[in-house]
Amino acid sequence: MRILIVLAHPEKKSFNAHLAEITRQSWMERGHEVTVLDLYTEDFDPREGSWHYEHRQDADKFDPMQEQRHHWQRQQLPPTTQRHINLLLQADALILHFPFWWFGAPAILKGWMDRVFVYGGLYQSSKRHQNGVMRGKRALLVSTAGASAQACAPNGRDGDMRLLLWPVMYSLHYIGFEVLEPHLIHGVRGGLFADQAEQQRDELKRAVGDYQAKIQQWGDWPLVSFNRDEDFTESQVLKPQAPVHSPFVRHCES
Repeated sequence: MRILIVLAHPEKKSFNAHLAEITRQSWMERGHEVTVLDLYTEDFDPREGSWHYEHRQDADKFDPMQEQRHHWQRQQLPPTTQRHINLLLQADALILHFPFWWFGAPAILKGWMDRVFVYGGLYQSSKRHQNGVMRGKRALLVSTAGASAQACAPNGRDGDMRLLLWPVMYSLHYIGFEVLEPHLIHGVRGGLFADQAEQQRDELKRAVGDYQAKIQQWGDWPLVSFNRDEDFTESQVLKPQAPVHSPFVRHCES
């Protein structure tokens, strides 16, 4: 298999970077091909904008979707964008490593999706969801939070961390990925000393071991459920008898 790891953390010595390295080693030890994209090391520009496109379809008004499709069709996308797209197309699995900042993914990761999931290339009206370009491939989110697991639970003070990551998971599903249940690690904090620091090291060491064990069972990792195209009417409304998998897509009470 070909594995693509995307790391979105600015510190090379961070626990996120350590986890990404664990992921790389785990797959390589099993004989798989692994590529790591470190967005901060690459100084990836997360801002979509007209300055990325040299051969504008419309020089007077910048329409991101139309310019993406225009440059995709003419094979004139920015070199970095095209390289990242090629890696996605070649990969059998995508693993995103990032910290949970302000109840979501870091801006650089959202910007990566804005710029790399190009319209016309990685999605269009006829190639979405289960018919997406990435169908047959798997994607996993590995995210860390400073708060405890209790605080990040559905009834926790900080809200349901898994649910707050649904937009990222749905975006991956939108372009065709099978999305695995996210792997969430809590209590990853800096500024600890003495006994607290030692306790955290022990807890994170156990967390790494648990994560490595789960990677070994990749084929058994549970999938996130999403509605399929046939669950919706022609007006893109959920059919009355269709299942509900998320509060984001649900039946409206009459």
